[in-house]
Amino acid sequence: MAMATGILLSCGAARGEMMKTNDTHVQTPMSASLSADRARPADLADVRLLPGYFKDIQELHRTNVVGLLEPDRLLFPFRKQAGLPQPAGVTAGYGGWDEGNLAGHYGGHYLSAASRMVAATGDASFREKVDRMVTGLAECQAKLGGGYLAAFPATRLDGLESNPQKGLVEFYTIHKIIAGLVDAHAYCGNTQALTMASALADYCAARLAKLSPAQIEALFRTDYAPNPANEFGGIGEALADLCAQARKQGDPDADRHLKTAALFNRDWLIAPLVSGEDRLAGLHGNTHIAQACGMARYALVAGDDRTGRAAEAFWKLVVGRHSFVNGANSFDEKLRAAGVEVAGKGDAVLNAATAETCNTHNMLNLTRTLFALGPSAAYADYYENALYNHILVTIAPDHGKGVYFLPLHPGDYRMHINEPFCCQGTGIENTARFGEAIYYHAGSKLWVNLYIPSTFEWREQGMKVRLETRYPEDGDIRLAITPAKPVEAAIRLRIPGWVSGKVAVSVNGALLPVTAVAGTYCEVKRTWKAGDTLQLRLPLALRVRPAQDDPATLSFFYGPVLLAGELGRTGMPASDVGGDLRGGGNPPLQPPVIPGKSPTLPDLPITPDPATPLLFYAQMFDPAHEQEVRVILSPFYRVHHQRYAVYWKYAALLMKAEEKK
Repeated sequence: MAMATGILLSCGAARGEMMKTNDTHVQTPMSASLSADRARPADLADVRLLPGYFKDIQELHRTNVVGLLEPDRLLFPFRKQAGLPQPAGVTAGYGGWDEGNLAGHYGGHYLSAASRMVAATGDASFREKVDRMVTGLAECQAKLGGGYLAAFPATRLDGLESNPQKGLVEFYTIHKIIAGLVDAHAYCGNTQALTMASALADYCAARLAKLSPAQIEALFRTDYAPNPANEFGGIGEALADLCAQARKQGDPDADRHLKTAALFNRDWLIAPLVSGEDRLAGLHGNTHIAQACGMARYALVAGDDRTGRAAEAFWKLVVGRHSFVNGANSFDEKLRAAGVEVAGKGDAVLNAATAETCNTHNMLNLTRTLFALGPSAAYADYYENALYNHILVTIAPDHGKGVYFLPLHPGDYRMHINEPFCCQGTGIENTARFGEAIYYHAGSKLWVNLYIPSTFEWREQGMKVRLETRYPEDGDIRLAITPAKPVEAAIRLRIPGWVSGKVAVSVNGALLPVTAVAGTYCEVKRTWKAGDTLQLRLPLALRVRPAQDDPATLSFFYGPVLLAGELGRTGMPASDVGGDLRGGGNPPLQPPVIPGKSPTLPDLPITPDPATPLLFYAQMFDPAHEQEVRVILSPFYRVHHQRYAVYWKYAALLMKAEEKK
């Protein structure tokens, strides 16, 4: 490429200085925190995935997993509760928790998933199904009366209010129903759904208004062990979204939903977070991540700084001190002591019940909202890690089923769920959400956070952006810019925090003299014309990440991708679908260990396959059989239906083995 001439650049200021030459402005480095900015995600209907792994998995769910779900079966528990007749031939719902403690939750998840599929793919068949679901739910709501809508009797709410510690997941399930109805309106334009969501929210508000402050506190106190009886989910998030949609529709009393949402923002959780305390150890992960989602969304819609700061503090604690290498969290659904990752004891040991998928789904929800409140490359770095190395990992690329837990004990394997447990509910939403966090914008500024092949119709600027790349197979990213007419805009490219080499940025093939800093954004501002291209080259390399509580336990990444060792199917059941949510019941194999002069590259015996991107070979030592073995390392999201390891013990055992000989 030719070097662009005449561009002045200063990298002295923390936020960088804007210098101009000809028609191009370059700003670098940019601080990770841009709290003065406000951003909003690209509308899902304006983003389309291009061919690639994400598109393949989304299509699998569109045509198979989500596409095969039938509204009448999803409506079965609702009609049963309302005493309405079932359609001919419909004799059951989908079973599992959808007819137990979480009766009706799957229908709410489906509304969110199907509504987003309409927006994300343009598949109109989902719109028809969404409308059928809404019509069926409206009939149930009318029969039940008073705005109430659920697949369980209202007497369960009576019991919850009288004795919260003997409650279940009533508000959790109502959250899913309200969220699904709000999404049916937001993505499919179904106005009846918004009316129904408002009626259900008003029903809940009227019940809560009859309770004293002490009763409310008891009802929503969830920091007792071993599990909160009342897991009320992210209902505050759904109510804030309902308020935002009602405002758009001109409802003069839309903010009543914010008042209800505020009841779910509890000071026993918020106050320690705002003061910098970490009281998360022992808490049920998904219960409190969902609460943080509610706080963040309340902050966004209500403009409340305190709840926003609490949600941000929660995110920093979970990501920084309570997460695994792949951005997931929880041991047997609980958050454990800060810093515990692989060396925990008792309830905090790596086993088949690590990394609940719902938790990461909600952490991504939280991250999206926090980015909107204050854009930061740190949010996007986490999002990329958790999306590639947890969410993608949970979806089998052949049948599309998800997992409840992702076992992280070396030598274990994962089991896919066949019924609508909670993580299957969030799981059917995940693929339609792939386009939600790639692009954010505010005014004439565009943040490009994820390098997923896609197009974005930036309507406010009259510009189409086409992102083409083979990332993470290589680090070349090309953005084709097509404005309807020349327009000045600033495009901010994320420079991932893991980057350690030289980054190259060019416009129309001319290199810019950029010294990009890892964990920041590189901004290119100019008057963009049809045919312009913006190219970014990120240096991808193998890297080592020690566990935060044991420097002798290592994980390997190539660029953003966590590598997993392929350990075969020995001792696995014939099928890894169904069975125990915590695994197939077979113990993990003893994995090999990493020998080497030191636990750092290039001393570790790992070499790339010259013909296959993202494939590596590691020379390891098998202590069980006292022999050298070669282990294939592949992207975790491509290792399915076999045992694996992402955590490796470093041990110089080869020499000892040789001495025995």
